[in-house]
Amino acid sequence: MNSGRPTTTPSRTRAHRAVALTAGATLGLGALAAALPLATGDGTVDTTGTVALAADATTPSVSLGSTSVKPGGDVSFTVTGFPAGGTLSVKFDDTALLKQFTIGDDGGFSGSVTVPAGATVGDGHWLRFLSTGTSVRSDALSVVAESTPTPTPTPTATPTKAADPAIGLGSSSVRAGGKVSFDLSGFAKGQTVTVKLDDADIIGQWKSAVGADGTFSASVTVPAGTSAGAHWLRVLAADPATSLKADITVTASGSGGGDGGSPSGSGGSASGGSSSGGSGSGGSSSGGSSSGGSNGVSGGGGSTGSASGGSGTSGTTATVTGGSRVAAGGTVSYRVTGFPAGQQLTVKLDDETIVAQTTIGSDGSRSGSVTVPDDITKGAHWLRFLAPNPPTSLKAAFTVTSGAEAGTSGSGTTGSTGADGADGTSATPVPEASGEPASATNDAGARATITATKVQAGGRLHFRVTKFPASQQVTLKLDDEDILGQWKTDADGAYEGDVTVPAGTSAGAHWLRFLAPNPPTTLKVGFTVTAATAAAASGDDTATTGTGSGDIGSAATTANAASLEAPVSYATIAWSAAAAAVGGAAGAAATTLYVVRRRTSSGGTATTTPAAG
Repeated sequence: MNSGRPTTTPSRTRAHRAVALTAGATLGLGALAAALPLATGDGTVDTTGTVALAADATTPSVSLGSTSVKPGGDVSFTVTGFPAGGTLSVKFDDTALLKQFTIGDDGGFSGSVTVPAGATVGDGHWLRFLSTGTSVRSDALSVVAESTPTPTPTPTATPTKAADPAIGLGSSSVRAGGKVSFDLSGFAKGQTVTVKLDDADIIGQWKSAVGADGTFSASVTVPAGTSAGAHWLRVLAADPATSLKADITVTASGSGGGDGGSPSGSGGSASGGSSSGGSGSGGSSSGGSSSGGSNGVSGGGGSTGSASGGSGTSGTTATVTGGSRVAAGGTVSYRVTGFPAGQQLTVKLDDETIVAQTTIGSDGSRSGSVTVPDDITKGAHWLRFLAPNPPTSLKAAFTVTSGAEAGTSGSGTTGSTGADGADGTSATPVPEASGEPASATNDAGARATITATKVQAGGRLHFRVTKFPASQQVTLKLDDEDILGQWKTDADGAYEGDVTVPAGTSAGAHWLRFLAPNPPTTLKVGFTVTAATAAAASGDDTATTGTGSGDIGSAATTANAASLEAPVSYATIAWSAAAAAVGGAAGAAATTLYVVRRRTSSGGTATTTPAAG
């Protein structure tokens, strides 16, 4: 050893090493790449006993998956450099403990925590990550308002516009007396459908007919007496008010039936005996059956060559076939046409006893026969044919040639006793109406007036309407029930005429209802039916208007005129299809033509006095 070199003692060397280790730990230099050589006192480097220092732990750090979150939302995170295997606690804003986790062996962990739902919206929030001897605060965390989601529109069905009412015709060309089918659409469920020809006569009506799908199909018969040329159908419905027009062409006029003035016609001698026929034509627009035959038995309108019957403007007919004279206990054959197809047909005798019920054919016709009771009275009788939907009622007359006497003597004259048991009393004429006039008006200026307010049943009332819908049909009803008549206003909306109060109307307060369509117009005028007088006059009643012979009962007073077939108040039905469609049997009664026959005070000449026109 060189004596000149300083000698380093072991104690000194240890001191140097201690200083080096302390410096390394204090400065946090981490693991040293090589041992630090120490200088000796003689200036040489002593490497003897050099050691490698242990590395420092990694600095704890935190990273967030997102720096913004909604209240109640989740935030993911990753931590490193935390104490291995320790417990990691995560707090929100150093207040609320959110969750705890176990740190991995490498001092790291990844997970997520849920921010409190009540966290204040805004910046300046953070998460605190804690473990033994370790605390790290995250970067700033923003709590953002939860956006209001745009509501997804609820799919709604686009409302389908209700189809406009429409009509389609099976054919726009038809012969008079033929049928026209039609189809309706776009109407309201349950509506009643009325069909008119040329805005005048009702030729069909169906109550509550329109189905749930707004459709309805049917057919109407063009009256046989319709002139050839251009015409139209008017389809009407109420609630809501609906009016449609469909043009048709009538190619040829049909036959309206036999002329009541001809002995060979249905209203003539077929009822018994040769005489002048009834005054009306069976094919007239009123559809009434003609008065004809020696006994005053009604002839059949609209049925050529048949024995006896009635018809309406819609082509509906009811006819007694095979002869209209039958003995008690015999058979009466009949035929109906133009009735509601497939409906039940009810046949009544003298509007009292049902003698048959059957089903109408698909073409609206039916033929059959009924047996006359053995105890039926000798003289005039009739069959009533009824069907519903639409209400239809027609009458066909016949004569019983043998049977129980009804207080008569032969040779066409009445016997000594009448319907009241009196000795040949004659019918008392109904006095003229009396009392003050009455009227009603509406805001549009329409006015209905009757010139008297007191009348006996069977009497006439004179009426006048003004400023009603121009060229429209006015319907006149009694007590809002029976149709008494229908007329057409002129170009100024006016009409004046007479109406007969039915003979069976009860005494007391009643009213007339005046109705017109387009625009809907309705007025009501009250009147009083007074009790009938029953004054009797002497003399015999004649049974005929012609020269033929026949049997009929003696006179009845006006009080008994309600009985349509009273011996001296024989009724022939001026049946209107409009009344048939709207009023049924009641409509028939409302349009009855009463013919009162009485002997003149001077003797044997018979006169015919119409009590109702």
